Amino acid sequence: FQHCLPRRMNAYLLSVYFLLIAALSQALIGGFALKFSLQRDLPTRQWRMWVAFGVGTLLLALHHSYTLNLALQTGLYDFRQAILVMLAALATSFAVWQLRPPKS
Repeated sequence: FQHCLPRRMNAYLLSVYFLLIAALSQALIGGFALKFSLQRDLPTRQWRMWVAFGVGTLLLALHHSYTLNLALQTGLYDFRQAILVMLAALATSFAVWQLRPPKS
């Protein structure tokens, strides 16, 4: 396993990994939120909330993937932004998971 990893982690590689984690977690959140919005017994207000979560997080995932693409193609990156984006995505994942509707 260790032969697959680079010898030294630098800020660029960490930024790429953090952006990848953020994009993947936002995409998963969007999928789960849209899945939750498809439940038949949801009141209209909750349905709107889940659709808004789903669309918003999928747009954020798209934005993070554009940022990741920029970093990979040009080498431009912002380490602090990558850390904050990853932490925000993980916090949003936790919040959406806690808000999920109970199983019927």
